[in-house]
Amino acid sequence: MMCPNSDAALSDAIKSATGPIRVQGGGTRPVGRPTEGDVLSTKDITGIELYEPGAMTLVAKAGTPIEEIEKVLAK
Repeated sequence: MMCPNSDAALSDAIKSATGPIRVQGGGTRPVGRPTEGDVLSTKDITGIELYEPGAMTLVAKAGTPIEEIEKVLAK
């Protein structure tokens, strides 16, 4: 399993893949069609990069848990 912890490491993992990649977030639900291949986990790429309530805009990294986003939105 590939577990990059930054955008750069994610890019490197994709570039170095020698076959199909199966992307996995937090594992809460399947995304896309089922694919055989090496698992690329985004669970370590987390955080909210931008939140502007007035503009109704939120930008979160790929592995950010929904619970974390919901806490920010609840405030």
